[in-house]
Formats: sequence, structure tokens, C-alpha cells
Amino acid sequence: MHTPNLNDLMKDSLVMRQSHVQEAVCGPSRTSFLTGRRPDTTHVYDLFTYFRDVGCADCKTIPELFKDEGYRTWNNGKIFHPGKECGGEDTDVQSWTETPFYGDDAYNDGTASITMVTDEMAAENACQDTQILANSLEALQNATASGDPWFIAVGFHKPHLSFAVPEEYFELYPNETIELATNPYAPGGMPAVAYASWELENYDDVADTGFAGKENETLVDWKAYAERQAYQAAVSFQDANVGTLMAELKSLGVWDTTVIALVGDHGFKLGEHGAWTKHTNFDLDTTTPFFLRVPGVTDGGIITQALVEHVDLMPSLAEAAGIPLVDMCPEDEPWLTARCSEGISVLPLVTNGAATKADWKNASYSQYPRDASSDMPIMGYSMTTSDDLRFTAWVEFDYSTNTTSWAMSDDCSRCGLELYNHTTDADENMNLAYHDGMEDTVAEQFAKLKAGWRSTLTAIPTTAN
Repeated sequence: MHTPNLNDLMKDSLVMRQSHVQEAVCGPSRTSFLTGRRPDTTHVYDLFTYFRDVGCADCKTIPELFKDEGYRTWNNGKIFHPGKECGGEDTDVQSWTETPFYGDDAYNDGTASITMVTDEMAAENACQDTQILANSLEALQNATASGDPWFIAVGFHKPHLSFAVPEEYFELYPNETIELATNPYAPGGMPAVAYASWELENYDDVADTGFAGKENETLVDWKAYAERQAYQAAVSFQDANVGTLMAELKSLGVWDTTVIALVGDHGFKLGEHGAWTKHTNFDLDTTTPFFLRVPGVTDGGIITQALVEHVDLMPSLAEAAGIPLVDMCPEDEPWLTARCSEGISVLPLVTNGAATKADWKNASYSQYPRDASSDMPIMGYSMTTSDDLRFTAWVEFDYSTNTTSWAMSDDCSRCGLELYNHTTDADENMNLAYHDGMEDTVAEQFAKLKAGWRSTLTAIPTTAN
């Protein structure tokens, strides 16, 4: 894809190729990495629950850490998930010292999944991310002029649906350059509970094709081509916006003193497995960008394949900015400790040269809920390991008490297992969990998954107290 500005940022950043979100959907993922805690601690699994209402009332957020140290803090765009997940507000209000800005979206009314925004259209209704960029530039100017320390969060919406993007970015991707997914089918042997493809078909232009997101159903080719082109255009649109922010930092003379973190809140399927968007535990849904630029530390760029998790963002930013380090949350009732994290700083990946999977965590963890309101609620717990395995167990879960049953009883018709070998099957096309001869491997991975993320932290070089 055409991403010259992101490529430039990578040249001075720690680029984590294997960073996993803790739940592959906007709200729970953002709640998780902004509080530094996993969904089973925040108790946020959906788009309707506010973490401060379900036990994590005093949990510090990343911007609050900086606010507490005298920083001015800005919310520009989508940072927290707006609405019910913020108690009816568009953000977690107590995290910010300045008035939040969100912008207006004139192009997402549920009819068109794709909109080529012409100059004439933009003159009347600017894209929401264009508005967010303009406000962010103003915030940067005000912040640097004030002389106060500052933390500015910029939340661009794209490449989230709908793909309403200035027309010029579509022109970067002629039709003949677009390729479709090479695996438009569900993995062989996959338990039904693992599959999901919904959201895209909610748009009228997609529903009109007859696509309903069912397992092993594929979107018609001409529409799949268009959606993939639009997604790539959206990425290039954001690349340009990031480039403008970078240029402004340099113009204001603060480029050499500004820490930058770039993250996404989930991955995205574009027809792989016949599915679209997120909402699963497939690697495509949980893997997403995580760049960290620290002047004088990451100069020249470092690319690592070490397993990283988005909960690592909070302690990493604290260390990079030189504010008090963030302690590990206690194992018992971690939601009652205000200032803590369930991640670790990634800075030792630079300072200790731990650039490979073998030098860091031996697993990263994600989860995804299913059927929370049904008679058989399920939670899918997933683990990517340092020896290139991806293992998932779909187990019974009580959403009223937030407790997990690992029994995998015969009565649980929705329970299931997945095992993919990324060395021989990077696209996760064949579930090995039920293959003959894999019983010992499955048992071993199940035990590791059940042991949980804390079991991965021994012998990792950390800097937090």
C-alpha cells in the first residue's frame, strides 16, 4: 500500500509486528489498552458497558496518568468508544483537561459502505478525520505555545467502515492492482462458534448483493474488489493525515522531544475465510499496528517479531515519557487498584536488544465473547505462542459473575477448540485441534491457555517496580 509517512515513522520507531489486541472489537479493545487491563479485569466485553460502572470505577487511564503529573491532555477524535461505553458521553470525561473534539460524520448513514468524497462534497461536508486533523493541529500549536507538558491523543476513524475517503486516494489503487483474498473459505475443521462475519452486510449496498455473512458464503467478486480498494484508499488517507501531524511537530520544533505511539484497536478481514471486518479470534483480527517512537532511543528504527500485547502500551508510555512507572496489577481483584497495569513496558526490546520471540513473552492473549444473553454463553480465549502456534478454546462463561468454566463438558455443544500452526499455515486454513496425533499438543496448549498471561512474565527483563 501507499504509506510513505508511516514508512518514515517506522524508520525512527520500535515496530512491533506481533502485537495483539485483547479483544477484536473497538470498545473493549480501547478500554483495555487505555486502562492497561484485560477484558476480564475491566469487565467490558461489548459496546454498551462503561468500565467505571462495572467495578473499575477508579482505574486510571493513560491520559489520566499524564494529567496527574501536570500534563494538559487533549482528546481529538475517537479515543474511547463513544456512547454507552462512556456512560453516555463521547469519551471518558475525567481523563482530559481540555474540551474534547469529535467531529461530525456526514457519510455514514448505513446506506453506502464506500463513498468517494469529491472536492465539492468535502467543501460542504469535510470528512470527519479531516476535521479531527485540523483540530489536532490547533491543539499542537496551543500546547507547544503554552510551555506546559502535554499529551495529545488523536483518534482517526478510518480505515473503519464506512469507507468514506477523499477521491484522490482511490486513484492510488487502479482496479487492475487489486487482489482478492486467496482463502475465501472457513478453516477446515473449524468449530462453528469461531466464525463471524457481520457489520459489512449492514450497509445497503452490500445487502443488495445478497451477502449475509454466513460461513463459507463469499461476497461477489466485483463488490469484494471495490471494498478492498476502498480499504486501501482509507489507509493511504490516514497515512497522509499522520504525515501532516509529523510535519507540524517538526515545524513547531518539538519533533526531537516528542514521544509518539501509533496503535490500532483491532485487525480487519477483507474476505479472508470469506469473512469481513473483525469479531473473531483469528490472527487477522487480533494483530494490529503498534509503533513506539522515543527520540534518542528508537532512532534508526527497530523491527521486532517479539510477542507484544496492547495492554503493554500504558507502561511503555509511562517509561518513555519519564513519568512514574506503572506497577503490575495484583492478581486478586485487580480492578480495585487504581494505578496499575496488566502489561509490561516494551522499552527493554530496545535497550536489551530482545528483538525475537524467544527473548520475550512466550505467548500473547486475546479473547472474544459469544452468545452472552443466550442459555449457553461462551468466551473464546486465544493464545499465540512463541513457537508459532495459535490456540483457542471456546468455553462456558458466566457473564453475571465474570467467571470461566474450563470443563469443556459434553453438555456444552457450543464449546470448541482451534489449533493452527503458523509455520506451515500462516493463514489459518486448517484447524489441527481434532486431528489424530495432536492430542498431546492440544492438552499442552490448553493447560498453557488456562494458566493465563501471568505465566508468561517470568524471566522477562522489565523496568517497572
